[in-house]
Amino acid sequence: MMRRVLSLLGVAALLFVMCPRGASAQTTPASGQLTLVRQTAFVGPNGTFTAEVSTGDLPATTKLDLIIYNSITTRSRLNRTIAGEQLGSALFSTTATALSPNQSTTTLSLPINEQWPAREGGTVLTQSGIYPVLIEATAPNGSRLASIVTHLLRLPSETTPTTPISLAATVVIDAPLEVSPDGSPRLSDTQLARAGEQFRILGGSFATPLTLAATPFVVQALTDAGDSSVRPENQIRQTLSRPFVSIDSGSLMAGGRGSVIETEYAAGDSVLSAAFAAAPDRRTQVLDPSVTPAAIDRLAALGTRSVVLQSSQLRSAVINDESSVLTNRFVIEGENGTSFSAMANDDTASSRFVLTKDPVLGAHHALAEIMMLHQEQPGANRGAALTIPAGTDTAAFKEFLAGLSTTTGAASGSIGSAVIQPVTLDDLFARTAVATASQKPIVRDWTSNEPTGLGVYGNQLEQAQWNLLGLQAMLPEGGELIAPIERTVLASAEATLDSSDRAAILANADSQLQALSSAISLPTSQKVTLTSSSGKIPLVITNALPVEALVRITVSSPKLEFPEGTSYEITLSPSSTTRTDISVTTRASGAFPLDV
Repeated sequence: MMRRVLSLLGVAALLFVMCPRGASAQTTPASGQLTLVRQTAFVGPNGTFTAEVSTGDLPATTKLDLIIYNSITTRSRLNRTIAGEQLGSALFSTTATALSPNQSTTTLSLPINEQWPAREGGTVLTQSGIYPVLIEATAPNGSRLASIVTHLLRLPSETTPTTPISLAATVVIDAPLEVSPDGSPRLSDTQLARAGEQFRILGGSFATPLTLAATPFVVQALTDAGDSSVRPENQIRQTLSRPFVSIDSGSLMAGGRGSVIETEYAAGDSVLSAAFAAAPDRRTQVLDPSVTPAAIDRLAALGTRSVVLQSSQLRSAVINDESSVLTNRFVIEGENGTSFSAMANDDTASSRFVLTKDPVLGAHHALAEIMMLHQEQPGANRGAALTIPAGTDTAAFKEFLAGLSTTTGAASGSIGSAVIQPVTLDDLFARTAVATASQKPIVRDWTSNEPTGLGVYGNQLEQAQWNLLGLQAMLPEGGELIAPIERTVLASAEATLDSSDRAAILANADSQLQALSSAISLPTSQKVTLTSSSGKIPLVITNALPVEALVRITVSSPKLEFPEGTSYEITLSPSSTTRTDISVTTRASGAFPLDV
């Protein structure tokens, strides 16, 4: 059984909870609705803009019109045009296009030129910019049946001096856990297949600098399933260190279980290092809103120096000057005054991936948002952080990465000056200027979620951790045997689980632990017969495990004395029986019970 608890985080929870982690954000289009299949991401000065749309069950007599409007210059106006409002004055309309016969999609084209004359069926756009494009389905009588609004992103010419904005896109690959009937944590087949598809899409963009924030539990599940898609091949990407599962760091800190954070990251690093053949980066983190000032200090102890927050966590600063906040570095502080170099994620652009009924269209809206940042904040040393939420539809994910791979407009048939330069997060922090006031870096106030109580889980988790420590002491070379138990315990900290699911997972971990412990056994009964007042009692212990075990046995008897002590530390060889002779004395001969 799986129960997911959605926190009341509003926009602050955008990347991790706004839509179910790993679940597709795409909804089934309504009857007659147009949806975008693909389009040209960036268009050079003399290129061709194309858009392929799915026409669903629109009547065969439907015509499609493409209308381009004057360019827009502000984010607020971009938001209105995305909503289909305030499109402004129309510049040009293509000849109505009939639906492609016997096909579910139709492609529309708009050739553009930098100077007159225009090409046939096209127009002239003398300036670079963001141009709203309305694609409208009309009936023979002229009535509108459906429409979508996208944007033509016209690049400056190659000879125009242009400094692109550095864009660090972070790909989040995550999925909610399910709890099987036996209490073991798992991913559903659907989630597993989806995660594999995300990695395959990522692999197809090997030449584009990206940052990966993959949940190790998901990576481990794919590896265990024999899916080779997780292993990178010469990819220009930065892989971030992540906790084994998505955790509520602030609540763990407040509940006195801050050490779990280190354990989660250590286990996560082990999984990612094995899967990617390289250690993940702990220096930079993309924070979720559960990370409190106390929790971020804990991350500093793990090596974190740079962080990306949700822009909604900087509410007052964003209200005053959103574009400047998004395109410059600043400083935030932890509870103990620890300083971190920080960037604000562009929450608005991230939301375009999931707050839409047309995910591919949303991906192009996100590209338009970043180009608008470049337009509003021109100049050198500007950058933006964009997290692609885990719930992003895979078609939208693929379309967005395809856009990042052709930022010069080559796909349009005309090269322009790129306005976006894909980089990793590390490169973003290296390239982006620091916002200053009075010649000092600006320190911004930030917010986080209020921690919630751990309830009985806190004590249950502590007991499970003590049990693990005991098992590790008993089997110092048993790492491979203990790892599944440790990972089960770690999975119980998944932030979306409720108390009953967590208890079920910990009970499963305890069952695994007991199964290992029971592989070391003594005879079922032990009765000793002595023929004199002293002697040695043979004690035979079986170790059925394939690794050495260190055990401590304690003996007692109401009628025997033990001159060499009652406790013995014994090393048991793998898959063998070990005999230990225990010296005893007694005042009488006979048979005596012996407790071990």
